[in-house]
Amino acid sequence: MSNMETEEMRSVSEVDKIFSLQTKNRWNVAHSTAKDRIRKLLELQKLITSHTSELHEAMWKDFRKPEQEVDLTEIMPVIHEIKVFRKNLKSWMRPVKVPTPPLLMGGNSRIIYEPKGLCLIIGPWNYPFMLVFAPLVSAVSAGNCVIIKPSEYTPHTNSIIRKIISAVFSDNEVAMIEGAVSTSTHLLAKPFDHIFFTGSTVVGKKIMEAASKNLT
Repeated sequence: MSNMETEEMRSVSEVDKIFSLQTKNRWNVAHSTAKDRIRKLLELQKLITSHTSELHEAMWKDFRKPEQEVDLTEIMPVIHEIKVFRKNLKSWMRPVKVPTPPLLMGGNSRIIYEPKGLCLIIGPWNYPFMLVFAPLVSAVSAGNCVIIKPSEYTPHTNSIIRKIISAVFSDNEVAMIEGAVSTSTHLLAKPFDHIFFTGSTVVGKKIMEAASKNLT
C-alpha cells in the first residue's frame, strides 16, 4: 500500500470520528449565545491578522499568488466579513415579530432564526483562504458545527488554515480534513444539513447528486 493510500485511509477514518463528535455536540453549539460567537469571531480576526505574512508565503508557494492580491482578495474580505458579523450578530439573532394570520387571531407570531446543524465547506484551490473563511464566519455566527475540506492542491495554505482553526475551535465544533477524491466521496455520503461548495460545474453536479440523497 502506498503512502498516499495510507493517508487517504486515515482521512476517511478521521471523517467518521469528527462527524460523530460534531453530531453529539451540535445542540450545545446551537444554543451558544451571541456573546460566545462574537468572542470566537474576534479570536479569528486576531489570528488571521497575526498570520498575514505566513499566508503571503504559503499562497506564493502553492500557486504564485502575489502578496498584494492575497491581501485584496483573500484576507481583507474575510476581515470585513468578521467585522460586519461582530457588529450585527446580536440584532440578527433576535426573534422578529410578524403579523398573525386572521385564522390564528389571538396568538402572537415571531420568526425565530435557528442553526442548520452540521455544515460542510469545500474550498477551491484559487481562493483557498477567502472561500473557506467567508462561509465559515457565516456558519459559526449562525451556531453551526463545521467540517472544512480544502483543496488538496494548496498544502501550504491548508497548513496555516489548520493552525488558525485549531487555535480557536475544538474538533467537535470546527475541524479541517484534508484528502483527495476518496475523502471527499466519504464526506459527501454523510447527512450534512448544509454544504457550501465552490468549484467546477462537473464536480458541482456530483456534489448536488450526493446531497440530494440526504436532502441536504
